Amino acid sequence: MLVPLTAEEGSSRPWALLEMQGELERKDGGSLEEAFDVGTLSVSSSGSVLLTIGYHQLEGKRVELKKPFAVLDRTSSEEGGSTGFKVIGVVREKILFKARPRALITKPGGK
Repeated sequence: MLVPLTAEEGSSRPWALLEMQGELERKDGGSLEEAFDVGTLSVSSSGSVLLTIGYHQLEGKRVELKKPFAVLDRTSSEEGGSTGFKVIGVVREKILFKARPRALITKPGGK
């Protein structure tokens, strides 16, 4: 089956994939598909990446993908009912977080 692809003009914005170990859950119980603020991502000049989520900090690195892949948006035609896809971005790198998160704040040690 042939599916038509079109590219969005000005889609030269860089895209990256975040790869983490474990699960990411929302505190309020909402779904991850809804838009929400996950945390703060900062990149140092040496290339290391820090992701701060609440009281946790993950350290990662940028990794070039062997094969880039496209981010698609489904479009449908009103007249013929045909479905097509529009390329909205190309992912060329991923940010890999291998280690467990580091706690930024510890509980006071008292008896």
